Amino acid sequence: MCRMISLNMKAVVVVFLICFAVFLSTSVGAAQVPQTLDWRTHNLSFRVLNTTSVGSSLWICGTDETLAVSSDAGEHWQVKHQTLDGAVPLNVDFANEKFGFAAGTGGLLLATEDGGETWVPHSGSKDAILQISFSDPKHGLIRTLSSLLFTGDGSASWQVVSAGQNTDDIKHFPYTFSLVALDSVHMAVMMKEGSAQYQGQRFLVTDDSGKSWKFVAIPNTTLYSFLRVDGKYWTVGTEVIHKDQPGGGYGVPVALYSSDGEQWEHSSHDLSACKLHMCVGCTTKGCLSANGTISDFFSDKTSYKEFSPDSSLTSRWSATASAVCFVGKGLRCAGLKSVDKPGSSEGSLPVAVGPKPLGGPATQGPQCLVCGLDGILIDNKAQGSYTIKLTLDIGRNGVVRSAAAEGALRHRRSSLRSNKRLRNGYSSHI
Repeated sequence: MCRMISLNMKAVVVVFLICFAVFLSTSVGAAQVPQTLDWRTHNLSFRVLNTTSVGSSLWICGTDETLAVSSDAGEHWQVKHQTLDGAVPLNVDFANEKFGFAAGTGGLLLATEDGGETWVPHSGSKDAILQISFSDPKHGLIRTLSSLLFTGDGSASWQVVSAGQNTDDIKHFPYTFSLVALDSVHMAVMMKEGSAQYQGQRFLVTDDSGKSWKFVAIPNTTLYSFLRVDGKYWTVGTEVIHKDQPGGGYGVPVALYSSDGEQWEHSSHDLSACKLHMCVGCTTKGCLSANGTISDFFSDKTSYKEFSPDSSLTSRWSATASAVCFVGKGLRCAGLKSVDKPGSSEGSLPVAVGPKPLGGPATQGPQCLVCGLDGILIDNKAQGSYTIKLTLDIGRNGVVRSAAAEGALRHRRSSLRSNKRLRNGYSSHI
């Protein structure tokens, strides 16, 4: 199936290829993760899109409606659910070692109550589910392309979050950066002004199973992660202190926790590892404090694990006690080593980005759900309007098999071509 898209561009812009940028990997295999800190790419028969961990197990999800698990630090992967040319799970996670959930395109919603041995479909949405969080089999939150919804009856019915409430606040903070269903009565959403992690935020919270919602602000903070750890909300980022002193205030790392999303307490654990790069991309196993260090300050005492820095590291990572994996162009895994002090790698840290805003205009044609393409650079001296035709060859399962762009400026053709290489190895044509 091929589709043509015409883009009418104004002067100085960067055009991003609008597509479902999921590219298939190669053959099935038992990928081996070395005991050293070196990275290895796993070649599997499906494109891996996300990863999580529970206990000593690593989980991945991807095309062909695939869910797979590794119980040996990523050395071997066992497929637990798969439907060829089925929907594409975009997220997989576990509330505990028995109950887990996965969601994705076409309203796909799967749940397990036996630790992932079997996955059962549930009623979700007709739209793709971009974000999901469940506290137990009955209570959960989902973000679709157009709505933010919650359920209290195991997805038998769904209701709009904050229906008729907080309208003005949602207009100012329309980006659902992270969802957390904490328990049967508490749920919360970190809402951002923009899609990137460094944008200002508010929390939309309920303490009565969704009957009412309220916006909560944490003054003087910019928060990069929001998650559930050991039955509490946790959020990590920076806080401006000493604003009343001469010369103004300055930012310091901060980790906060709460039982209800309204009253927040500062963690007293050591956050010194976050001072150089700040801590980002947090999971229940800790936060990335450097490209090469995971700092875990969610436990009783801050601990550190090291891995080899990787320039392609993304915010979609998971870890066990002995291995770390992340999803980028493919699935990459490496060994972990416990250390007494955090590292200080100079490598860049990944930036997490949320989905498009609530209430935004409907997008015509294919929509980018997982984007792995470089931008198309339009000459910054250009003036006027230009039409760019984008041709996508899309498989039945929504995977883009090839992409070609035509109609960009030609007087800087050689420099433009250098910016058109797709990250999966395809190239666009100008």
